[in-house]
Parts: sequence; structure tokens; C-alpha cells
Amino acid sequence: MLTVFLVILATAAALGLGQEVGDSCTTDSGEAGRCTNLQQCPSLHNTLSTHKPVTCGFEGIVPIVCCPSTGDVIPKSPDVTPSSATFDVSPPQVSFECGISRPRIIRKPESSFRRRRSSSHSLHRGDVGRSKRSVVGGITSKVDAWPWMTLLGKSSAGGNTWFCGGGLINEQWVLSALHCFFDITANVVRLGEHDYNDNEDGANHKDVKVADVVLYPHFNPGTAYHDLALLKLESKVTIQRSIRPVCLPWGTESEKNITGETATLTGWGDTSFGGFSSSVLQEVDLVTFPSAQCDSSYSSLPHYADTWPQGIGQETLCAGDPAGGRDACQGDSGGPLVSKDANGRFVLAGIVSRGYGCGHEDYPGLYASIRHPPYLAWIKENEK
Repeated sequence: MLTVFLVILATAAALGLGQEVGDSCTTDSGEAGRCTNLQQCPSLHNTLSTHKPVTCGFEGIVPIVCCPSTGDVIPKSPDVTPSSATFDVSPPQVSFECGISRPRIIRKPESSFRRRRSSSHSLHRGDVGRSKRSVVGGITSKVDAWPWMTLLGKSSAGGNTWFCGGGLINEQWVLSALHCFFDITANVVRLGEHDYNDNEDGANHKDVKVADVVLYPHFNPGTAYHDLALLKLESKVTIQRSIRPVCLPWGTESEKNITGETATLTGWGDTSFGGFSSSVLQEVDLVTFPSAQCDSSYSSLPHYADTWPQGIGQETLCAGDPAGGRDACQGDSGGPLVSKDANGRFVLAGIVSRGYGCGHEDYPGLYASIRHPPYLAWIKENEK
């Protein structure tokens, strides 16, 4: 799958768009507007879950949208939340057990693949991870092994189109990546799936409509920080073997340093850069690295200063394979990276966000770190 912003760029080019910030424009409802950075137009930024705005053009890869004249234009939010703030990360009271997985059976990937044209996926040094990413170097998961894994989709008369992943965090909320929502609107979530092309795979999947999408407030589409979104399901789901939330790192678990530990990534999508994509859920074990190591590696890329103006810090989890070959790739951004706590329960460590290529030894994958206190506090505030 091509990157989110390349899709939008291609659409803009096809429409001949080329207006700049400050130019007059007309919104999709016929109102007079002014071309504005999306992040600075709250009336549109807060409704991305319901419709796609009129695009004036781009500042680099940042969408410039037609902001209604009645909408307030606000200054850019800071990219990184001040460290002096205090955040409530105490455990909320819940009525379910989280993070319970079926025993894993290691198997080779099955043959449920479709071929991708590798010629359309040539890698350039500027391709800093706007791809919707999935699993490289993984194995086929066992049915119901990862009951918090979800598919985000667009439902229409022609059927469902699945475009991103997510993690169920309680009976009614799913956590995913914000950048998934720039070129398509999710209106359905599938839970308990194994092979989305096979209704006889033994999985007891359930489709639930999306009632609301909450975007992390400080996200700036020109940078790589704060890539998180919450989806509220239309109704609570029944906790069962195939559908169960992952644990979140509340309380003292949020202070745990998991550098050097093994974390497991799950997802559907490309199993190599420009290669095969899988309709069957895949899993791969990765090693977590210090954020400073990724910051050092990514600093050699040409768009580093624009994408991470304050560097890659504790808001980002870095994970991959020291020898290369195992990673997230195109196809399933928003998916969960999990690790075990002292009681053997799986805890959400990160959400698939960005990377450089797939499985590069020198460029581990980048994840929104759920142990980052501002993220946990935001989740707790909104998942009520």
C-alpha cells in the first residue's frame, strides 16, 4: 500500500491543486474559506473521522485545507508535551481481565498471499515511514492468539476495505495511529479475525460500527510526534476467548524500562517491502532499543530535521531486529506492539507509526510509546 500522503499528493496533482496558505477557497459545503494548515483549522481537524476536507495543496507533505471563514485558525501546537507537566496514569477500575493470550504455536506462514508489484515500491532516502505498515519476517499466528487485534475498515455497498490495524483496550475503545485517517474514514472495526479472506478459518470475528474517532490533540502532520487516535465503538463488545482487551501500562508499569526486552508485533499486510501482503494475521518478535539509538540512526536521513525537529525521544518506542529482516512494513499502521509484565500478561508497549523501509538493520521501526505519561493520561481521560 502506498503511503498516506503520497495518496493525497497524487489526488491533489490529478485535480490540479496548487493554492497556498492564505488563498481564498470554497469548502465542500460551498462556504467561503481560506487555505490553512490542517493542524491550525480545528473545525476540520476535529471532524476528520466524518469527512475528508477540500485540499488546497501542500507545504512539503503537510496538507493545506480549505478552512471555513467561520472557523478559528489557531497557532501550531508544540510538537512535544512539556516534561514538567503531571499526568494521571493510575490504574482505572475495570471489570475484565486483560492481556490474556492463547499459547503460541510456531508455524511457517501459510500460502494466503497476493503478489504486489515491487516496481512500485522502490525505496528512496526520503521515504521516512508515512507508509501504513505491517509485519516483515513473521510467522502465521494461531487463531485467537491475539484477541485484542483489530482491523479498521471502510464499509460500503461493495463490502469492507481494511486499511489499518488497532488494539482493543477495553470493551468499547480501540487505539490506533492518527495518520491512518488522512485519506480514508473508518466506520467499522473487525474484532476476533484471523484470515479476512476466509470465513472458514475457525475465527469468530465480529464487525462493530465506529461511533466516534478522537485524535490526539497535539499531532502536527508535518512531524512524526503524537501519532495516536482512539476509536469509540457503537456498542460494548462481549469479552470472550477471541475478543479481549490488551493491558495498558498503568501505574508503576508505566515506569518500567523495556529496553532490550522482546516485544511482539502483530498485523496483516506486506511481508516484505514491495512484496507479498497477507490476509492471515502474522506475528513477529522484535527487540526494543533505546530511543537515542534510533535518533542517531534516523538523523542521517534528509528529512530528519523536519520530521523530528526535537529529535526522537521518550515519546517514541524503537524496536526491530539487530540483524535486520524483522519489522513492521506497509499495510497495517496502528497495530499493537506488546510485551509481557511480571504476571505474564501482555501489555501494550507501542502503536505502529513509522520507519524507513522494512526490516533495515540500521533503521528499527518507530512506535508511539504507550508508556509516555501524556499518552496514558489522554487515553484515560477519553476512554470513559
